[in-house]
Amino acid sequence: MRGCELIREKLSAYLDGELTHQESQKVRAHLGDCAQCRAVYEDFARLREQVGRLEFPQPPEEEWSRVMANLAFKTTRGAGWLLWIGGAALLLGYGLYELIRDPTISVIEHVGVLALLSGSAVLFLTVLIERLAAYRSDKYKDVEK
Repeated sequence: MRGCELIREKLSAYLDGELTHQESQKVRAHLGDCAQCRAVYEDFARLREQVGRLEFPQPPEEEWSRVMANLAFKTTRGAGWLLWIGGAALLLGYGLYELIRDPTISVIEHVGVLALLSGSAVLFLTVLIERLAAYRSDKYKDVEK
């Protein structure tokens, strides 16, 4: 029986022509001797043939156009957000550098601005993390409006 299990594990690869010549010979010889494995092989072969005959309806051209337009919109919107966040981070970093470097600004002003910037960054990150977590677990994210 263990020999049958090993052969049955290889039947799909045998049908697809993915076995070595030696493995194919072993499977072919076993199928010639074992009626049960031959029946399983024939079932696989019929299933493969039936699946090969399946036809999938193609959506109308308008549907493809709508999908591609939606994809382009989402891609450009994502790129816009990335550019905006990158620009904001760059400007904030430069402003922070100038703030730290400028000796004419008092310590109170340094602390106040740093507290505002730090608080904004923390709030932004927490909202971003919450949104990403909600998006991953949202059951209805793929439902069309």
